[in-house]
Amino acid sequence: MKVRCINNTGEFLRTYEYKKLEKEMMGRFGATAYTGYDQLWVGKEYLVMGLITFQTYQAYLIDDSGLICACPCQLFEVVDNKAASSWYFRLIEKDENIYPFVQSILGYSELCSDKKAYENLIVEMEEEYQRIYFRRKIELEKELGKE
Repeated sequence: MKVRCINNTGEFLRTYEYKKLEKEMMGRFGATAYTGYDQLWVGKEYLVMGLITFQTYQAYLIDDSGLICACPCQLFEVVDNKAASSWYFRLIEKDENIYPFVQSILGYSELCSDKKAYENLIVEMEEEYQRIYFRRKIELEKELGKE
């Protein structure tokens, strides 16, 4: 799946809030109107490596310049809706540290089979998990015909 960034500001996400919020108030995306998604470039296309369903929104697992992040899907438009045939799905269990913040994960095998993968990749930014991510990205690019 490929997406294009259409905006990189918390102000833009305000249109997707369920109620009107003051600019400094944190919304359902965990952002204020002043929040900037500086790792995203408007107009740039990104290969989606996973779909993360949070308690209040869905995010795309992407990377830019080596920085891996989960960004609200509302900041993007889908330019190629073909998903990887090798993706797995995992429902997050109540006893996991990331529950209820994260509800489910759809993505490459290690991201779904290892209960600590999301936390180690996004929160701890552990090298081994980043290596796996980029190895799977290369494979996905080949699968989708994007060498």
